[in-house]
Amino acid sequence: MKVVKYSGKIEEFNPEKIIGTILRAGGSKKLASEAVQEVIKNYHEGMTTKEVLNITLGFLKKEPGVPERYDLKRAIMSLGPSGFPFEIFFASVLENYGYKTEVGEKIIGRGFVYEVDIIAEKEKKFMVECKYHNKVGIITKIRYAKKAYERFLDLKSFGFNQPWLSTNTKCSYDAIEYAKNVNMKITTWTYPKTESLRELIEKKRLYPVTILKSLKPRIKERLYNSKILIAKDLLKYSPEELRQKTRLPEKEIKEILRKVREVVGAD
Repeated sequence: MKVVKYSGKIEEFNPEKIIGTILRAGGSKKLASEAVQEVIKNYHEGMTTKEVLNITLGFLKKEPGVPERYDLKRAIMSLGPSGFPFEIFFASVLENYGYKTEVGEKIIGRGFVYEVDIIAEKEKKFMVECKYHNKVGIITKIRYAKKAYERFLDLKSFGFNQPWLSTNTKCSYDAIEYAKNVNMKITTWTYPKTESLRELIEKKRLYPVTILKSLKPRIKERLYNSKILIAKDLLKYSPEELRQKTRLPEKEIKEILRKVREVVGAD
């Protein structure tokens, strides 16, 4: 069985990939096995990975919350269209791992005014450059790594110890090698293995608010404006506090909180 990726590349269908992602999303082994069989049953020549995803998501509805967590990558893609929500989101993720962060600070370099995406501090002071893509299949290339390093060199005198490139997609091989050579920390969707963006999110259930598929654009905008980008952070507030912060009707807020508990769970 072969499937067509978003990039147009053809690859062998890998059922283990689906099973692994379902298990990480909290689905049962039985559900994972049955989901794969459902894909195989509906297979046709020229099937795309998008079709595979849609068949799988439809089947996963048997276990509430699983389809949303399974579709985490697309939820991250839905943070756009601009990259600013991703910057706030990634800063919030870092804060959950003990970093102190500032987003969008303006610093005057050698003749240029730079807006640093994130300043992150924990033992070291990092200059974090975020490269956000809102389409599947786009790879962050070496030019972005070089640009981040050039900015770091220009701003190093402001106390930065290390540059950091963060992206919601994959990085090209030469971008990763370049980062290693210049001692740049790098975070992509799947790299590094134990500290990838996906791992950082799943380890502490730091799912974005866009994991809630029923979230309407105007509600999403209100949450962005309130700087609430991580779904479980909504559970820190009472319905009345959220109503004051977002100016959303209480009925909508209660439904959002119900869905958050279903998808993310409560601590």
